[in-house]
Amino acid sequence: MVRDASGLPLPGVRIVVLETSTGFQRELESTSTGSYYAADLPIGIYRITCTAPGFRQSIFENVVQTVGRTRTLDIRMTIGAEIQQVKVTGAGSPFDRSSATLGASIDPEQVKELPLNGRNWSTLTALTPGAVDSGGSNQRSVRFAGRGLDDNNFTLDGIDATNVVNQAQQPFVRLAIPLDAIEEFRTDTMIFTAENGSTPGGQIAVASKAGSNQFHGSVFEFIRNDVFDAREPIDSLNPTKPAFRLNQFGAAFGGPLVHDRSFFHANYEGIRQNLGQTLPGFVPSDTFRAEVAAKNPALVPILNAYPKGTLPMGGSTEIAEFVGSGHQIDNEDSAMLRLDHRFSNADSSYLRFAFDAARYEAPMAGGASFLDDRQSIASRPVNGELEYLHVFSPRLIDETKLGFNRGDVYTTNESSLGLPLTVAVSGFTTLNNNQFKLGVGNTFSWIDDLTFVHAGHTLKLGVEIRRIQLNQGNTASGTVTFTSADNLLANSVSSATYALPLPVNGLRKTQIYNYVQDQWKLRSDLTANIGVRYSFFDLFHEVHGKAIPFDFATCGPPGFCGAGASFGTRNTLDFDPRIAFTWSPSPLHDKTILRAGFGLYHGDGQLDDQNLPISNEVGQYSLSVKTTPGLSFPIAGFLNGPGTVSARDDDRRRKDSYATEWGLSVQQALPGDLAGSLAYAGSKGTYLLSTSYVNLIDRATGERPNSNFGQVQWRGNTNSSAYHSFSATLKRSFSHGLLLSANYVWSHEIDQDAAGGGDSDYPQNPACTSCERASGDFDARHVFNANAVFDLPFGWPHSPHSFSSRIAHSAFDRWRVAPVVMARSGLPVNVTEDRSSSTVATGYTTNQRPDRAVGVPLTPVGGHSRGLWINPAAFVLVARPGYGNAPRNVARGPGLWQADMALVKEVSVTDRVAVTLRGEIFNLLNRAQYGLPAVDLSTSAFGEILNTVNTGPVGTGTPRQLQFSLRLGF
Repeated sequence: MVRDASGLPLPGVRIVVLETSTGFQRELESTSTGSYYAADLPIGIYRITCTAPGFRQSIFENVVQTVGRTRTLDIRMTIGAEIQQVKVTGAGSPFDRSSATLGASIDPEQVKELPLNGRNWSTLTALTPGAVDSGGSNQRSVRFAGRGLDDNNFTLDGIDATNVVNQAQQPFVRLAIPLDAIEEFRTDTMIFTAENGSTPGGQIAVASKAGSNQFHGSVFEFIRNDVFDAREPIDSLNPTKPAFRLNQFGAAFGGPLVHDRSFFHANYEGIRQNLGQTLPGFVPSDTFRAEVAAKNPALVPILNAYPKGTLPMGGSTEIAEFVGSGHQIDNEDSAMLRLDHRFSNADSSYLRFAFDAARYEAPMAGGASFLDDRQSIASRPVNGELEYLHVFSPRLIDETKLGFNRGDVYTTNESSLGLPLTVAVSGFTTLNNNQFKLGVGNTFSWIDDLTFVHAGHTLKLGVEIRRIQLNQGNTASGTVTFTSADNLLANSVSSATYALPLPVNGLRKTQIYNYVQDQWKLRSDLTANIGVRYSFFDLFHEVHGKAIPFDFATCGPPGFCGAGASFGTRNTLDFDPRIAFTWSPSPLHDKTILRAGFGLYHGDGQLDDQNLPISNEVGQYSLSVKTTPGLSFPIAGFLNGPGTVSARDDDRRRKDSYATEWGLSVQQALPGDLAGSLAYAGSKGTYLLSTSYVNLIDRATGERPNSNFGQVQWRGNTNSSAYHSFSATLKRSFSHGLLLSANYVWSHEIDQDAAGGGDSDYPQNPACTSCERASGDFDARHVFNANAVFDLPFGWPHSPHSFSSRIAHSAFDRWRVAPVVMARSGLPVNVTEDRSSSTVATGYTTNQRPDRAVGVPLTPVGGHSRGLWINPAAFVLVARPGYGNAPRNVARGPGLWQADMALVKEVSVTDRVAVTLRGEIFNLLNRAQYGLPAVDLSTSAFGEILNTVNTGPVGTGTPRQLQFSLRLGF
């Protein structure tokens, strides 16, 4: 906003915006209301020059533009011929005065200095208000505002950067976007504008680095090993600490190709990691093994797959404890190249390409424990983009982007059993299956955004067309379940499934997004952001017409619709209105911002949840002892019997999921360059993912409704959720050697087995989904995080004359400290029991819960402990045909909190060359970060915490670890 000395709007002011490091320049002109707007301005540090006849020329230096944020600069022009020069410190006003979006941009100093265990950029998303970090190695563990993981949206320079098959990258992929290639990123959690909010969940926008007129670069290495690390708090079974080696290294180089015209920035980063791992598991004892082999020789292949037990299991003659050793290998290489070129001040373009190759090999869990099974996974994400920006006039700008994104994963299970079957025996560690599966996803995007400024209106119109390719296939797979050791001895299988090998299928669909938005300055202190977004997600189809949709509701009693049939009914009315107001009362001198917003947000959920029809191309079978008496191992002889044929039923009339979101907040500028805010936000999720089973046995008749089929898996969108939160934040952007950030969120998320588009549990009783309504699986009631970056107040430049010796001066100046504290309350725990299908009237045994013992507390006598977190006396195994009455998610697990610290020393070699020494401590106080307790009441381990929250070597929830690094930069 441009005003004269009396505060009246000043039209016709010529405004020149110059990026000082590249020479990029944009000319603007204030409108009749004094407004001006520089659309699609690159990230950088700018000089802004304002000129008007009869007024002083005003020059603003050091104006910082960040990603995904409307930077507000109020300009007062005074009469005279002199030049008025203003130095703008830091990032300027901390307030975005254009929307009610809840979120935060991550300051460049936070990216650069905060300790990151594993140098994973997405770890920083846990510092955003509304983010829940459940403990883990990457963004897969972070959820926003109660939404499902696949409601999140990841973009790199505005281009889709998801894993395609699902939103988050694979847990072992840490460098899909190398940290040194990031200029800045922003995480918004709720109440997005029509322009930016393309899903109901968090919007994570990353901006890549560009070159400048000055050559710059760095070379670095981070090293860690077990010598400096503390032991795992639960790893008492192994007398020696597992070996660990981590090398993370890289280089970056950027600069001009043609001065003030063409620039480049190249980046490489690699990881070499090897971690030893203790393998605790539960196996048949020697005596029980011999007894089973003598009675049922057909079970010998299963018995041989179990390793020999090493420790007796107290109170059981059937179970022994196995303690083995294994290792995790994680190797990754990632590179990014960006080329920028300015044809003229009106035309500019950039080309960016990113590639990653990651391979991970580790012991494969069987429930909460391990045997000798291993898993190998490979992934090679690719992301590329070509952008072109044209300035038609100071008030009309268009930006076009062409993008390509690839996410793939190749998974190989190597089982000791050597069969395509997973074998689960209650009380023993599950034996995994031999299997190979692949998922390869590509997206091709065309995006165009047009911005027009007129009077007090900034109109934006945009379109994105995204073509999706998804190729998937796998080898044969199945399950065999014994509900007790006695049933194993008797070779009495409770239930089993089997599916033949699935050839690779090619799924295709097109998504279309359109939006129109008006940022309307109603008054100098009041702005409205009004917009509507339209989404069309279309339906998948198989390129060769091989897929066979199955749905009792729309295909009739035969179930199968036939090869090539439509996957369902298209949803064409996904219109999402969004409105927000920001008000900065003039009497408060722009120190206070009040904002309110409301909107609808449709989403496509997880693409991997929309592929059920391809599974029906091959034979699938579902068996239970209730309908197949005498069911035993091996199961091959029981396949193709009456009522054993199964399928995957996809609701062909499903609606697209959406969330309704609303919020109110107040932000206040505080002394010391601090900004505080208080906010309430709420949302309601509708048509959320539902997973269940149909064609269950009718209690009255004892028969299935369709006798040609067994139990059939069903998927649709019928669940709902609710979320309410209160948040308080305090932030100081980096200036004068200090950055501070603190966030506290109280929230409650309630759902019916589904938090959002990609998360859903199977219900205890498929006929009563309302019985599942409870706190969500990731409902952390209290979440807090705080971090700081500050220069220690001694040495140069704080006291340039305090050390006469050059050596002392070099040793004591330029020290920086960066602490991080993260905490959350415990997550819900769902107590279950094992039941044979013969004891349940419907034959359905998934996620069965026990009865709740009346009047018995959940907390054990003497309080919570790792050995007994939940009181087993509070529950009773169900001994009747009905379902247990214990509520879903009835208990809570341990909370998590930890403090990390980085100490950084910079040594100047020359005016342009510096060496940075860095030491980092993760989990400074070595607090034991326990995971959730064992939840199966049918086992002897019920209530015991068997694992930490993070069994990997990086991320939140590890024991105390030290990391050191050396960086040479210029």
